[in-house]
Amino acid sequence: MNLEQRKKRIDKIFTNWKLLKVNDLMVSYSLPLKLKKELLRNIKLYISKALDFDFIDNDNKFMEKVEKFRNNRKNVTPNGAVVPKREFHLEYNLVLRTWVQIVKKITEKNKSLLKLFRMTPNIRIKFGKELEDNLDRGLSTSIPHSDAWVEGPYGMNCFVPLIGDSENNNLVYYEPKEFDERFLEVSETYNDMQWVLKNYEKINFIPQKGNVYISDYALLHNSFRNPNCESRVSIDTTIFVGDHLPHPDRLKEYRDLIPEIGTQEFIDAGQSENDNPAEKKSTFSHYTSGSLKTHKLY
Repeated sequence: MNLEQRKKRIDKIFTNWKLLKVNDLMVSYSLPLKLKKELLRNIKLYISKALDFDFIDNDNKFMEKVEKFRNNRKNVTPNGAVVPKREFHLEYNLVLRTWVQIVKKITEKNKSLLKLFRMTPNIRIKFGKELEDNLDRGLSTSIPHSDAWVEGPYGMNCFVPLIGDSENNNLVYYEPKEFDERFLEVSETYNDMQWVLKNYEKINFIPQKGNVYISDYALLHNSFRNPNCESRVSIDTTIFVGDHLPHPDRLKEYRDLIPEIGTQEFIDAGQSENDNPAEKKSTFSHYTSGSLKTHKLY
């Protein structure tokens, strides 16, 4: 898929879903207040269970707790993703139920455009100070990258900053000065694709809390932290529009239709806190790929 085709795909969802255009390769959607409040509440419930502290609704005090309990790493990956476990998979289902409603709302004006719905959004904590075991990882999201390098070239990123110091701890994006489809080839590490950066330039743009940002894989991005920044919480995931599929090792994360989580099905985390981490099929697989199960409720 060349760059013009990618721009036309963004134009298509911009027009059909009535979104706001950020640039030729990115659009945004402002969360309705009711859904935003519900998502924040459920995210905070989920994280408080995963980090093992008492729920607190106030955003600032909640983030203070997150920082205080940063060493409770039983359920947090080096990249800051909060992994669902059976001890709090009810809270995980509440997050998924709300996320389902958000995606339905975004796509309601033309549902047929959404090719695949991803069942495994990442609820991510980016601490003010990077976790030590993430510093030298080849798949650290602090390294400029495209999700195409682990997902295949055809998807789009979906990023939602929610709570915390998003002014100083956020994503930075890069757009191509020129484009070649080789820039989006699959790679086992982000490091091996850093040669692509010479063809990109940074965008002067900071994502705002409460907005959903959908961007083509042709935009590179990475987490950035200004000195002395504090932690933030966000969601990141992917969507597929058009007749394309993700990397085969990621395909099990997707559904053809948006599911009815919480009313017609329940997602079982498939592992407990004291279990050994579920084995991934490959470098390209998701951390939930060997564990999540679906139970029908009817």
